[in-house]
Amino acid sequence: MPHAQDIRHAPRRSRSLPGALGAVALAAIAWSFPGTSGTLYKCEGAEGIPSYVSQKMPGAKCTEIHYANAPRGNASTPAAASVASSSTPSGVPGPTALPPLTTQRVGVIDFGDPNAASALSPLHVQGQRFHYVQLGDSHTAGDFMTGRLRARLQARIGDGGAGWASPVRVSGQRLDSVGFEQSGWDLQSSRRGEPADYPAGGLIARPSGPRAELQLSVATTGTPHRVTLLVQQQPMDAPLVVTDASGKRIIVASPVADGSWQAAEFVARLPLRMVAEAGPGTSIGGWWLSGQAPGALVSAIGINGSRLAQRSRWRSGWLQDLAPARPDVIALAYGTNEAFDDTLDPEETRRDVASAVAQIRERFPAAAVLIIGAPESLIATSGTCGVRAPSLDAVQRIQREVAAAARTLYWDAQAAMGGRCSMKRWAGEALARKDGVHFTSDGYARLGDALYQGLVEPGAPGDAD
Repeated sequence: MPHAQDIRHAPRRSRSLPGALGAVALAAIAWSFPGTSGTLYKCEGAEGIPSYVSQKMPGAKCTEIHYANAPRGNASTPAAASVASSSTPSGVPGPTALPPLTTQRVGVIDFGDPNAASALSPLHVQGQRFHYVQLGDSHTAGDFMTGRLRARLQARIGDGGAGWASPVRVSGQRLDSVGFEQSGWDLQSSRRGEPADYPAGGLIARPSGPRAELQLSVATTGTPHRVTLLVQQQPMDAPLVVTDASGKRIIVASPVADGSWQAAEFVARLPLRMVAEAGPGTSIGGWWLSGQAPGALVSAIGINGSRLAQRSRWRSGWLQDLAPARPDVIALAYGTNEAFDDTLDPEETRRDVASAVAQIRERFPAAAVLIIGAPESLIATSGTCGVRAPSLDAVQRIQREVAAAARTLYWDAQAAMGGRCSMKRWAGEALARKDGVHFTSDGYARLGDALYQGLVEPGAPGDAD
């Protein structure tokens, strides 16, 4: 095994995991809409996957949920009356003061990544651009941990923008710094295995009728953003019409209208409103949102219930979709859903993790690769420590061993929790949910703080116990 250096040296019976974040989804809604109250519905369709919606879904079993949320800090978040007049976008939390760092320091281990020094050096110099892109499961899709990491990094070196956004709002998921208002869109997810030409992120949004509308908001309004839209169009499709916060109309079309995924780039003041008409072959796959000033960007690209192997459902050139981000670090944050598979093939899993690292390095030879070891998860909470997911030990071992063999960066999320036998304690301290899998917003924030410290501050490497 290569020598591990601390980052300071670099300036079926396959059990199914609760896929829609369960109670975490409701917490996400509460976080995104402070100072509000009302009624939501938890609706389960034929596949048993819950969605949290404002109206009952026909044909689904729905449970009524009442909520009331106190305002967060002094930020007001009025609903936007129009694109041009909105000062604080609906659904996007305003800035709040960050608490002092108090988490246990767990270092990011450098197993010899050739790009670690150059990729992480912007974190130690003001006025530099740094983009961290994380691919993962529900722990990423909720954007709580990455949201805290984003806040810490932007407080440190400046706000470089919101980063990646899903094509439209995804039920049961959230983005900490992006809000959506939409109508007339159908969303298709690679998680369900439906055949499609999925771009990076595994989501495709298409107009469901002759007209579809979308408003995209960020926390910092009125300032120019470099916007890249992943778009797919046929030759006869009409262009998309964007109106930005200043009232400027921008005509957006695929650079090559041949049904392939393309990156359409433009500059706009956010929030923006986009209208799609007369475009039966038009699809959108995601957004890249970058401010014009240097600083940190953190992109959370996740799907509830996903596994690393499911990227095989994405188009063969999906890594090209990350090119507009110019990533400095690409993190693989999977393993929880694999851990619940009691028929897991360890060698196949090892090959898949190693293959993902190799693919990333081939496309982004200057980026550092970070493997995040899966946090502790429980299949039952009985006993002193609970019962660990059946394949968790194997998954964690494989992740660390591949990081060492492939000479990547590695960060141990379980060690950041305090090691083995920590999930039940975290649940008792209101840092984790009672499902033994997901975390509360406070728990995710603690993990985000720990990852931040691991990336930017010297500390002893965490062990894998």
